Amino acid sequence: MEHFVQDVVSRYSLDTFKTFFRVSKTTFEAVLENIQHVPELLPREPAAGRPQISQEKDLLMMLWYIGSQETIRSIADRFNVSESTFHSHNRRMLDVFQKYFLKKFVIWPNDLQNVCNEFELKKNFPGVVGAIDSTHIRIKPPSGHSNDYFNRKKFHSVILQAVCREDKQFTDLFCGWPGRVHDARFFQNSPLRERGPILCGQCHLLGDGAYPCKRWLITPYRNRGNLTRDQIKFNQILSGTRVIIENAFGLLKGRFRRLQFVEMNDISYVVKTVITACILHNICILNQDELDEHFDNDPQQIPMIHPLFENDTEGQLKRQLLTRQLANA
Repeated sequence: MEHFVQDVVSRYSLDTFKTFFRVSKTTFEAVLENIQHVPELLPREPAAGRPQISQEKDLLMMLWYIGSQETIRSIADRFNVSESTFHSHNRRMLDVFQKYFLKKFVIWPNDLQNVCNEFELKKNFPGVVGAIDSTHIRIKPPSGHSNDYFNRKKFHSVILQAVCREDKQFTDLFCGWPGRVHDARFFQNSPLRERGPILCGQCHLLGDGAYPCKRWLITPYRNRGNLTRDQIKFNQILSGTRVIIENAFGLLKGRFRRLQFVEMNDISYVVKTVITACILHNICILNQDELDEHFDNDPQQIPMIHPLFENDTEGQLKRQLLTRQLANA
């Protein structure tokens, strides 16, 4: 479609712009300002041939791609570029987000006590600096080793593990392992397993029963039918607090609908697509850019199964202390 950006997008109302590009015009302009001086995106020296694609159009193309399930052919036609041009520009933009914006917008909180206070206001669970969970990102079966990516839910996927704070901003991401891998083993190989004790200090994350219980990662009691009333109450409060990470995943996939199925041949760019969506998710929250479209009843959620790794003694003792504290609250 010739002159789509100039003649059509420029006339969109604010609501229509957000419907199609999944971010507000204000958020779009903030992101555009952030990419203006990125070396990889600076205009090249004028030369003969096709006109250069502006940074604005590059960003609009990427947002349309990541916010929809529209085919590459259709998006390329809409923006009046060839499919190969769209692929190269989209990959370049994903590279830029991974390289320049991941560490800028996905950051561990430095105000741990404030985060703890905000979490405690929700369900009275003390000392929480984040909630952790994993989700499957459905993908096209990779050629050559597709069985590695075929998960327990009977579809091909890569795993995204994330931690979010009280406002649903992601503070830690680990993505890319094949969907067939047990999520507990995925956690054991994530950088967070080593860094967690330092990052959390005397505080802790909340996880579900697939994670091991540690001093810095508190999980529910395993229910074999013999839980005490206090333990049942503890599990309920933990679950009600931890649900925020499930809500964050629902918002992420509801806003950036490409994550409901990523049809790419190169797994590294599947991962970059997921990470870019997470970065944009955080930017939207920082800009108070709400889009209340959840991807509910998520079949990609990893089912709770028994952890592969044992709880440690410190974690179990801390959980007992928290159980008594919540029982008396």
